[in-house]
Amino acid sequence: MEIVKTTTSKSIRIALVDDHTLFREGVRLILDLEEDLTCVGEAATIDEAVTLVESARPELVLLDLRLAEARGLDLLPRLVTTAFAPKVLIVTAFPNEPVIADAIRLGARGVVPKDATRETLLSAIRTVVAGRLWLPPDLTAKVITTLTHGSPSSLTERLGSLTTRERDIVVLVGEGLKNREIAERLAVAEKTIKGHLTNIFLKLGVQDRLALALLAIKTHLASPKER
Repeated sequence: MEIVKTTTSKSIRIALVDDHTLFREGVRLILDLEEDLTCVGEAATIDEAVTLVESARPELVLLDLRLAEARGLDLLPRLVTTAFAPKVLIVTAFPNEPVIADAIRLGARGVVPKDATRETLLSAIRTVVAGRLWLPPDLTAKVITTLTHGSPSSLTERLGSLTTRERDIVVLVGEGLKNREIAERLAVAEKTIKGHLTNIFLKLGVQDRLALALLAIKTHLASPKER
């Protein structure tokens, strides 16, 4: 494990967790060229990653799904439940839809294939740090189908059952707003938003806000900025 402590006050602090040294070095070179991004450390195992996150407190962890001694999925619950829980962006050479859906359920905020361009990686990092979700366009529909257990046609029918206010809320969830922020935007009580979300979950067949946000992006109800 390597920890780097030199950062600027405006830098987004990023930790790299991958068991391939060459890949970590390549990503670090990309990050070093960006004024607003700083690599605060690297780890190759789960134990090293936990120690790194606890000591360096990164805002974002770039996590490989396949580590030498364990799965990246095994690390996710430990990362997102720490006192200073970072956002997690998966990087993988094997974008398997069910595994990615599991990663989203466990708290990952996005996925970037390892064959993505430099620009795609940087956009994904900034999008996730800003509180929004990121998925490659060619994977979004498949992951949503896995999360909602529904076909595209049934999703269209379910979307059609939403009221205008419910659609507005779906859009705002897709943009990364929390219940309080949605309530302020729509000038209603926060408990009213919670009630609407309960109905929305039932109508669309989703179980949580992550699945709902992904559905909003997939159906173009909401589009992350910098996408």
